[in-house]
Amino acid sequence: MKTSYSLLFFVLFSSVLWSQNHAPLPFPGSQTHGVKKNASDPTFIQSAWFLPSGTPGSTAKYAKTEFGFQISEDLQKKIQLFLQKNDTTGINPFDPDHINFEANFTSPTGVITKRYGFYYLPYLENIALDKWDSDTTAYPWRVRFAPNEIGTWKIAISVSSKSHNTPTKIELSFECTSSNHKGILKKSETGTNADRYLYYSETGETFFAISNNISSGGFFTYKPSQNQRQMKGVQQLIDVGGNFTRFDMQPQAALPDWPVYNNYNGKQDEMYGFDRLVELCEKNGVYFIIFRHHVELMDSYFNPGGSDWSGVSWFDNPYRMGLSLSRKVDYLTNEEAKEWQLKSLRYVFSRWGYSPSFSFYGYSEVNNWYSGIVKDEKKTNPKYSEEDALTVFKDWFVNQKTHIQKDLSQTVLFSNSFSSIPSFEKNSNFNGMLKNSDVVSIHDYETIKDVNFKGRYTSVFNYWNLYKKPVIIEEMGISDNKLRIYCCTGIEYHNSVWSTAMMGCFGSGMDWWWDRGVHDFGYYLNLGLVQSFFKGEDLRKMNYTPQKWSDTRSVASRKIEMLALTSENQERVLGWVHNATFYWRNLESEYPCIKELIDRSQLKYGCIVGDGYDINSEGPGDYAGQRFKDAYTESGGAQPISSEKLENNPTFKISGLKASYGREKNWYKIEFYQTNGTKLILDPKYTQILSSNARSAISPNVPNLDKENPDYSFKVTFLGKSKEKPAQ
Repeated sequence: MKTSYSLLFFVLFSSVLWSQNHAPLPFPGSQTHGVKKNASDPTFIQSAWFLPSGTPGSTAKYAKTEFGFQISEDLQKKIQLFLQKNDTTGINPFDPDHINFEANFTSPTGVITKRYGFYYLPYLENIALDKWDSDTTAYPWRVRFAPNEIGTWKIAISVSSKSHNTPTKIELSFECTSSNHKGILKKSETGTNADRYLYYSETGETFFAISNNISSGGFFTYKPSQNQRQMKGVQQLIDVGGNFTRFDMQPQAALPDWPVYNNYNGKQDEMYGFDRLVELCEKNGVYFIIFRHHVELMDSYFNPGGSDWSGVSWFDNPYRMGLSLSRKVDYLTNEEAKEWQLKSLRYVFSRWGYSPSFSFYGYSEVNNWYSGIVKDEKKTNPKYSEEDALTVFKDWFVNQKTHIQKDLSQTVLFSNSFSSIPSFEKNSNFNGMLKNSDVVSIHDYETIKDVNFKGRYTSVFNYWNLYKKPVIIEEMGISDNKLRIYCCTGIEYHNSVWSTAMMGCFGSGMDWWWDRGVHDFGYYLNLGLVQSFFKGEDLRKMNYTPQKWSDTRSVASRKIEMLALTSENQERVLGWVHNATFYWRNLESEYPCIKELIDRSQLKYGCIVGDGYDINSEGPGDYAGQRFKDAYTESGGAQPISSEKLENNPTFKISGLKASYGREKNWYKIEFYQTNGTKLILDPKYTQILSSNARSAISPNVPNLDKENPDYSFKVTFLGKSKEKPAQ
């Protein structure tokens, strides 16, 4: 993944401390304790109802339901002995071998789901000092659940510890009522093009991702201001109809086992901030990927061969330090390291795995995880290969995947990616990371004219054909050394989200640079128009497949590009057509800022984004290179296509329709929508009714593709078969 720097940003407008903590309520109904209700009794346990607040004993289907628990004074003292004094004679609340808190949920139909309690501390947000202040709770043990059946649920709680051989047990119950929640995201294996898309478990309708990466709020820290900034990014996504994003489980943020691999107490504040982020997604129907970052095995400036990840790198890895691991491969093979990694996963899924919004878990840019292993191992074994390292990593991941699915009873899907997919992963029979993933995730950063029409489209086409799994362009954007382009224009973002939505992915491509221009300059508003365009379209039911067309094979002289999705019944097309000469390199006459980049390789003045970072502070980049030019760059730049009469404009071809033979024709209506405003607007002056030819195609005239509207989305609707042209 590309580097994203953040400066520390302090919010100083208020000194008020405030908290979103919820007050506990008595758990209603009878509780079968079988123990004395006295905190001095070693088998004492007391429950409380936290969420939904105000309705103890009653929750809604898929709603976050949270219970709190007190345990005996003796156990709590031993926990504090460990937390406050690091006394190993105490009890580590993050080690299931020290204290194991189980909750078995029995559904109204008798299905048993195991969940685990986790140790929790609430916090207050100190706005003035931009820090988390610890709060208190009488119920530090929490269990979270989201019921998926209506009716009476029963809970069997069992708590055992190294101090007491006999488990403490209680039984509880609650009622689940109906809701309009659409359920979790699922994938299918029907053997049809419906498998390109995910669907909602409750309604069965297609899920089409409208998304950006909103991966993190900060770089070295995760303070309240950074948490607020990240939540603001999610809220902006929500405001334009977005429904999908991606969160980095970072060492400096909510990853439990950093900086101490066996004690997560120092991360409670960052994890509390992440709680708030998850709740925001849940309340607004936003689903997300949680991914792990390759920095955990990368070098740093303080280590020879260093990178830009000082502070959160292999050099700082708590497993390396705490377990004296001498080689990077030990992180994946050392038994004690693997055991504690599974314990960390148990905590992650105990705290957030309840959420129906938590859709995918995985590892980002796997080749960056194992590249250092290859380098190290070759020192003693020259024949050690990239494939050897990937196999070790894959086995490590499969062990975790099995643990998540079987031991933690989770139905989460898995998403893993490469920065550049190696050749052996391009064989669908190879038992690698893509074989063991539920989707194929592509990362593709580029700034050339052909990035979408050729590069990204070809990748999606090839990997769908190889694996027959949903494909998502999980990271995309301008090349990281060209970020100043976002200071001038958002046309590359605009073109990318519209084109990727038409490639047969399960959603629009996910730009990485949310905090480096996309959200700060308002470019994300484009997603609102994409969402409006696809609203109500059932992509799974219609079995859509992608197609593309251009006026010439030569990218240099190309003026018109079209990408579209065509239904299996040949009656519906969803597409996008644009003037390909309108891209950043050809806009120097429209944007002096672009001309400045081309002439000087940087800007005269700063380009400040929301966390205070100046994009223009990065080193100069090459913006005038030959690879960015086309046939029009030095002969006027972007070339408008415009005429007073529509029939004078060039045509483009849409294929995959019903063929017409003889006197009776298959007729289609094509309607064009403006995509360059604040709302998706049907432009009726460009509506056309055409009959298909014997080659199953129609050739409509393009609208005027000029500076005002260099592109349009369109919908094609089958009108029927007749001798005469239907009335418009």
